[in-house]
Amino acid sequence: MECLWVLSATCIIFTIGNVAIANRHSVVFKSIRSTDAECRQYLPNDSTNCAVRCRGLVDRFWNDTSGIGYSVARFYQPSPDDVCYLKRTARCLAGVIANSDSCQRAEQAVKCYDDQYGQLDSEAVRFIPFTRFQHIQIARECAAMLGMSEDTLKQVAIDGSAIPEKACLLRCFLIRHGLYSDEGGFDWERLELQCGGYGANWDPRKIQTCMDGVKDCGDLCSKVLRFADDCVNIYFLVKPYANDEIYSSIPYAIDFSIE
Repeated sequence: MECLWVLSATCIIFTIGNVAIANRHSVVFKSIRSTDAECRQYLPNDSTNCAVRCRGLVDRFWNDTSGIGYSVARFYQPSPDDVCYLKRTARCLAGVIANSDSCQRAEQAVKCYDDQYGQLDSEAVRFIPFTRFQHIQIARECAAMLGMSEDTLKQVAIDGSAIPEKACLLRCFLIRHGLYSDEGGFDWERLELQCGGYGANWDPRKIQTCMDGVKDCGDLCSKVLRFADDCVNIYFLVKPYANDEIYSSIPYAIDFSIE
């Protein structure tokens, strides 16, 4: 599911294969069971060997170029007494044959997690990270809601100028991604999954101390920007889209990460 159009700001519940998928803002949650049911609709009957790859693509833990991502681990539960599961899994992944068949590689990589990492929880509903194209769509929606013209963001991408109302645009962007709320702050687990992990200098205690020191001046947008810039080191940039051939339909790209 590449794009999900939001019908309302309330929580909408879908059911696929008897597993609920909750949606708040633009957030999507899936289980392995629901994803496998979804993939059975996409794949022809003779493509069962590609079912695992489809699961990885839909749940965003597989890439044909980079292979399996660590975010697949969120669907598994290691035994509390097993202290070697990470090493065993890494050793197994190192033995995955680097052939040209992406379906076979995906199946072998996931089997490493099945056999070495822990117990697969096929019913657990987990956060699904957003794609780069979804970043663009959400930024456009937020800009429209804030009264910011499309031409303004196009110009920012072209000349690298400062984003007008960046604080409110970033706040809307984070809320629509389900990564932040004014009441609960950042969802650290989702933020880590969305950004592909935290850097080596990540220090949760230091970050929380920094955020506690941000004064509440009554401006929710400025508060989020200070959190992002001063404490969490969130990178949020509007830049030109790389493919000139489809520039008219995708006028800019969004870089979003943790430095």
